[in-house]
Amino acid sequence: MVRSASGTAFQDFFSKVMEKRYGADFQRVRAMGSLGDKGCDGYLQSTGCVFQCYGKTEDAALKSKTLVQKLKGDYALARKHLDAIMKEWHFGHNLVNGVPVEFVTAVETLKAANPQHVIGVIGPAALEERVFELDDHVIASLLGPAATAEDSQNLRIDEVAKLVASLMVSIDTKPVPEGDPIPVPVDKLETNKLPPRWRGLIESGLKNAPFVAEYMDRHPEPETGKRLARAFNVRYRALRQERLDPGQIMDRLYEGITGMGSVSVVRQVAAVALLGHLFESCDIFEDHPSKVAA
Repeated sequence: MVRSASGTAFQDFFSKVMEKRYGADFQRVRAMGSLGDKGCDGYLQSTGCVFQCYGKTEDAALKSKTLVQKLKGDYALARKHLDAIMKEWHFGHNLVNGVPVEFVTAVETLKAANPQHVIGVIGPAALEERVFELDDHVIASLLGPAATAEDSQNLRIDEVAKLVASLMVSIDTKPVPEGDPIPVPVDKLETNKLPPRWRGLIESGLKNAPFVAEYMDRHPEPETGKRLARAFNVRYRALRQERLDPGQIMDRLYEGITGMGSVSVVRQVAAVALLGHLFESCDIFEDHPSKVAA
């Protein structure tokens, strides 16, 4: 959700988290026409902390100069207009793949030049920490309910069908080369170094993978399964070339299935089952190198 939210969408999510975490102590700030927001998207009264948000969807295309200019410009605005109440200034962003080193040095330069203010950065990890400090029911209101192991036993094929139909809209109709899927090796989870969270999810998805495979075999359009597999194989390889870690790749593939925003438990289970099917068919992630060579 954080990665996919840009501009005001990220600012809105950031503010919701802060409101849930700090209550009335946090004041959401919005721009007033040509007056702008004066470098402030939110204010924590108890500490005199001003927050400024920067949400960007395509962080792979981000230019260091643009980000540094945004940092310096927003701080300068806040210092000019809010210095009487500002004790801290924090720059929140959603750049999950990290920031350029020029940004890191720019932050340190601002700190050294402005010792009167505490200057900090709130990236995705720091925002996640604030989210998971909340009670479970509050987290669910922000992110939607999380599917349980019991939920995964109630896979709804009609929900899988909806996901497949939605995905197929953007997939080309070129003929697919013949060839049977490769059975999943027992050590594939270890080979690909998936983080514990995704290992658990894929293991639950693998239990439902046969039902997804059966649905694909019975699909009215015979090549649907092959086209979907090919499309996800291409997506997987493109994400790997971005040098994302296995967990980040799986996050992107999952978001590509479910879309943005809160996801119902039924859809979560269907999406994980579909990923389990693709994982089992070796359409995403790698076989053990020795087996590939063989």
